[in-house]
Amino acid sequence: MKKIIIAVALVVATTVASFAGPVVSVHFEIGRKSLGCTNFGICKAGVDVDWKLSTIQINDATNTLQIVMLKDLIVGKEQYFKGNTITFEEAFTFSADVQKALGSKNRITIEAGTYELVKIRGGYQINISLK
Repeated sequence: MKKIIIAVALVVATTVASFAGPVVSVHFEIGRKSLGCTNFGICKAGVDVDWKLSTIQINDATNTLQIVMLKDLIVGKEQYFKGNTITFEEAFTFSADVQKALGSKNRITIEAGTYELVKIRGGYQINISLK
């Protein structure tokens, strides 16, 4: 029985590692940079181990950037988090330190547009296809 449990744990661990990149804690300031961080978009983002309001990950299996924003982060911006999609009003490129932490050798930009929004326990997940 012990061997079966170890085998299952090994399979699960290697399967997860094969399709998901590192999960990085990121702090976001929501808003459009060009409008002084008002409206909706990502105004600023950076790697910060002290903030636990959001995480970002690249899912290699689906080539998708997955951003999780907890409810505390979106206070005052709830009107943008209704329905199955969310619209970024302007493009945002992540800084080199965020890209490096995600293990990406390529520049990561969220283009202006509409993306899938999934309600999860404690917040929302935004799924963005990478090119």
